[in-house]
Amino acid sequence: MISGPLVRYILTAAVRDRLMLTLLLMIATGAAISVFLGGATITEKESFALVFGASGLRFLGVVGVVLFCCFYTRRSFETKEVEFLLSRPLSRMTFLVSHACAFILLALLVAAAVCGAVFFLGKPNMGGFTLWGASLGVEYAIMAVASLFFAMVVSSASGSALAALGLYVLTRLIGTLLGIAYQAPETIVFAALNNAMEIVSVLVPRLDLMAQTSWLVYGVEGSGGFGFTEEAGAYAYRLVATLGIGGFIFLQGIFSALLFICAAAFDFIRREF
Repeated sequence: MISGPLVRYILTAAVRDRLMLTLLLMIATGAAISVFLGGATITEKESFALVFGASGLRFLGVVGVVLFCCFYTRRSFETKEVEFLLSRPLSRMTFLVSHACAFILLALLVAAAVCGAVFFLGKPNMGGFTLWGASLGVEYAIMAVASLFFAMVVSSASGSALAALGLYVLTRLIGTLLGIAYQAPETIVFAALNNAMEIVSVLVPRLDLMAQTSWLVYGVEGSGGFGFTEEAGAYAYRLVATLGIGGFIFLQGIFSALLFICAAAFDFIRREF
């Protein structure tokens, strides 16, 4: 179901695309700025540079992944490249899965570049850094597939990018929203909203629980693990308790990627060219 030549073609296009090159330069620049700002602090210079750089580079990386995936996909539709490829002995599912795999590989490469920059910003806790880097790769892979989905269903490149970034903001705030919902007055309206928010939290990836910067300084155990209560998502709380942190992150990546691929396939297979 995966076409090797198509995956290589997409990766080659990414190498030629100036957006990815610009992203790598911006990661290097962001790391340099973090070191400069960390040097201006009176105490905990390395920790400040580490936390500040990790937070900023995490967001910068996801923006770059989303923009490339959305604009590349929409450009393929506008230049009739999609129709040309589908005229070859290539099924629509193979086309879709190959793009998803190529985008995931690019996302992992960006995550590796961010991790490399963060590693040289200070002296991170190695156990926490390992989990932080793994969860960052899963986060970027999820957003790459989500960007592919939005680019398939939204006819505008900028619109699909905004939709994907809007989803990213929701996934980063979902824990806070759940906590607020549980503290709301006990009325029928708030009870209904609370149940609706619980359903949303099951369907969207819990990126608020991944790549926590406290892991870099204190380690996973020293920072309290995920650092959230059952009120911030009962299902996630039970999964973490059952599978452990690594198992939860891996399950989130598999489930979210399959969900977005299936949603994109539902629209793409029925589309007429």
